[in-house]
Amino acid sequence: MTRLDPSVPIYGLLGLDVDVVADGKAVGRMLVTDHHYSQVERMHGGLVFVVFDTVMGWAVRSLLEPGTDLATVDISMRFIRMVCTGQLRVEAEVYHPGRRIMQVRAEAYEHRNKLAATATGAFAVFGDDG
Repeated sequence: MTRLDPSVPIYGLLGLDVDVVADGKAVGRMLVTDHHYSQVERMHGGLVFVVFDTVMGWAVRSLLEPGTDLATVDISMRFIRMVCTGQLRVEAEVYHPGRRIMQVRAEAYEHRNKLAATATGAFAVFGDDG
């Protein structure tokens, strides 16, 4: 597993692990606690977004040469059910590996292994001429 740099405050807060499982595919896992909750007893939607963005970015990064950078261009999310305390798993896959823009889709599963949210995104790829 690729442990994200815990010195980056948001990753330390999340406790997120990301595993690149194949070229263009990544899986992220984290333990949701009440520290991740919004005003009500569920994970804050903005944090779900950060997990999607991070795991989708690693799926893209798995297709890039070292030193190539990327940036999120767009992410669209749909919430299906609340994410409460327990394991959260996000699976991401690049479905269109364009030369400059890569298209990614992802699904988030809550602690009962039920689909909690979906996302699609576009990531720009920057080389030396970037």
